[in-house]
Amino acid sequence: MLNGRSWLGFMHPSEASNIHHRSYLIFSFSHRSHAPFGCPEKVILLQKLHLFLYPAMLLCTIPRVGYCCRIGKTVRFLLSFSSSCALRAVEFAEESNTHDFNYAKLQSRMQNYAISGHFRKALETLNSMRNVPGKPTVYDYNALMYCHLKSRNVLLEVLVEVYVGMKRFGPAPNASTFNTLLNGMLSLGNLKDAFFIAKEMCGSGFVPSFSLLSKMLKKSLGVGSLDDSLGIFDLMLRLEYFPTEPTLNLLISMLIKAGRIRVAYSAFSVLWGKGYFCSVYSYNLILWALCKSGQICTALALFCLMKKKGVIQNVCSYSALICGFGREGLEEDLLHCLDVMQSDGCKPNVRTYTIIIKFLCDAGRFEEALEYFGRMEREGCDPDLITYNVILRELCHQDRVGEISELIQGNNMLVGQLFRDMYSQGLKPDVYTYGSLIGGLCREGKITIALQLRDQMLGNGLTPSITIYNTLLGAMFKIDKI
Repeated sequence: MLNGRSWLGFMHPSEASNIHHRSYLIFSFSHRSHAPFGCPEKVILLQKLHLFLYPAMLLCTIPRVGYCCRIGKTVRFLLSFSSSCALRAVEFAEESNTHDFNYAKLQSRMQNYAISGHFRKALETLNSMRNVPGKPTVYDYNALMYCHLKSRNVLLEVLVEVYVGMKRFGPAPNASTFNTLLNGMLSLGNLKDAFFIAKEMCGSGFVPSFSLLSKMLKKSLGVGSLDDSLGIFDLMLRLEYFPTEPTLNLLISMLIKAGRIRVAYSAFSVLWGKGYFCSVYSYNLILWALCKSGQICTALALFCLMKKKGVIQNVCSYSALICGFGREGLEEDLLHCLDVMQSDGCKPNVRTYTIIIKFLCDAGRFEEALEYFGRMEREGCDPDLITYNVILRELCHQDRVGEISELIQGNNMLVGQLFRDMYSQGLKPDVYTYGSLIGGLCREGKITIALQLRDQMLGNGLTPSITIYNTLLGAMFKIDKI
């Protein structure tokens, strides 16, 4: 003993492996009809030696790669645990002369211990099965894991240690071993360990089921673990598994939101290259992301490729391109795309017209924007709150906020008409609407009207933003009204 710890805890892995190899051979020989050592007492002593050394050797010969970072967390537990198991195993071996080893009883005892959460006793019982020739089998180990996962006090770390011991000393894990661990880890939400076991399963010549990997990917996306999700997605592709469409769309959306548009585009392209037919919804997610990020050339190439492959474009697809052309200031291409869209039988919607109106307003061509505003109403496409906000913002920029005072007095001016149209469609001005109007009024020094709008805003149950208050305060400072 060293400082109260077993000397086995300080043994070099190679030494422990050698001792295990020798003791295992001696132990296996002891079950033959002609023991090479002659004396039965020596055989019993050697059995004790093997039972004493085996649990500690599970610790001493743990591989240094793979799961080593997690194994380190349970070293202190396993040092005392292995010593305890060894002592209990020796006690059990001493009773072997007077007690008949009933394999069925040992199985039942082990499973009851495991289900009750007494993992140490369950493992001791499993080790005692070594007194029965050819036992324990891989099915006994699987039963230990399965029953322990049903308990209320699950220790995943020790289950992984048992798996490492099986892999190192035998019996070798089978498909049921991996599936038991995978299901247990997924049910407990331990996704990183589940992914580790899935990779180990593939490395051992077994294939995880599509349902397990699909479930793992959904859970990983659900907790926002994007890198882990990409690892699972890559493993699925290597196994020729394709995610369901909702899962794929969620993955693409999360990648786009994280600014990893190229990765999302690559994932889409790989799936398409493998023959997976992505829906137009999945494709439009990529198209919009490319157009909004200034990659209109890539977006146009993707658009043409999808059209060549027979994918039917919809109004969302064309609107994405119109948005991309507008961001790049390509007016001629924008209007041409609108014409092609209508010739293909796609009717522009409110989003399409709002993009065009905003493009014209940003270019200082407000009258043309109003023409498109009237055109959309004539075609039966009702403006939404965003459309109205764009028009109202431009009115403020065009120094036409004087008409807002007429609105408050109830006169039929342009701004007043816009507000009435909004209310007739069930749309109410939002914080952005009031913010645009108040900002325009403050720039013209019309603080009184701006404050009236602020009061109207509060009366409608809207809380002014900090930007609105800063704008009002800045304007009041300029005219010394504070």
